[in-house]
Amino acid sequence: MSATSNYLLQHVPPALLSGLIHYAKEQQIPYQPWFQGISQDLDQIVQGNGFVSFQDICKVVTRALQDTQCAHLGLEIGRDKGLISMGMLGFAMVSSQNVVEALQTGLQYHPISGSVMDLEYDFSSTSPTLVMKERYPTGNLLRFFCDEVLSSIVSCLDVMLGNHQDLVEVHFSFAQPDYLEAYQVHYQCPLHFSSYMNALVFRPEILGRQIKTSSAANYSTALRVCQQAYQDMQAINQQQYAHVLSYLIEQHLPQHFDMHQAAQHFQMSERHLRRQLLAEGCNFQNLRQHVLENKAKQLLQQPLSMTEISQQLGFSELREFRRAFKRWTGLSPSLYKSQMTE
Repeated sequence: MSATSNYLLQHVPPALLSGLIHYAKEQQIPYQPWFQGISQDLDQIVQGNGFVSFQDICKVVTRALQDTQCAHLGLEIGRDKGLISMGMLGFAMVSSQNVVEALQTGLQYHPISGSVMDLEYDFSSTSPTLVMKERYPTGNLLRFFCDEVLSSIVSCLDVMLGNHQDLVEVHFSFAQPDYLEAYQVHYQCPLHFSSYMNALVFRPEILGRQIKTSSAANYSTALRVCQQAYQDMQAINQQQYAHVLSYLIEQHLPQHFDMHQAAQHFQMSERHLRRQLLAEGCNFQNLRQHVLENKAKQLLQQPLSMTEISQQLGFSELREFRRAFKRWTGLSPSLYKSQMTE
């Protein structure tokens, strides 16, 4: 895989795209065309489940900007997201004891919120400073991603702290845009454009603020979920073809994700992808069967009928599922299920 496609195929949760869909629904804008050719299932994106590639995020954002003609779209998305769309990370932050703990948690796990930018805490400044840097080259989408991340952080702090005046100034690396008033309304502090960084600067007093919704039990539970989500994200981004394909095959169920779609996802020929899989000691068909087997075993632990399980796996007939399961395990699905409950 080339260095270029390496970063394009990095995966993050689809929170940002979910935010775009929410915005489109509010504005009554048809958003389905934005997602044409995207490898992730649209229903999964709406629900905020799974992962989506950075390449696909850029495609959708570009189409949304062109379609809406809203120059400050990133600001709108970030302002509305707040802690809710950050999911379990947001829950962990509002359950923290104070802003310091929330800040540390956010810095460590912010990639699971769907952010495609990285955040750093600048200790060299006399004032607490959150600096945003590109995780991947964003090109002409930098302004959108800056707007989305910085404005969402401010919205999160508003939720955690209520009415506060701890934001001292905001820095942007790009030139002053036409929608200056929208910035002023949201940030309500001095704004610096064409700066050497993209950052939020706070008063030192913010670090001592307590969070009213603090809960040690909730924080502990949320942190465990964040840790697992972060590990899952790291695993899929190891760029092992078999691992990524296993994820894609399962995510597309009950639809059939084939070799042609897989090659398109990696932007390579089917022949080259076969070679890559062979180097990892597997082939696409065996990989698919392994995914179906594992998924079938998971579904058999749930209160579902054999017909429902067969349909969720994409089999057109129940007998086909039964034959396949016996080929995988040597047992009928009914016998396998009964042995599990013994």
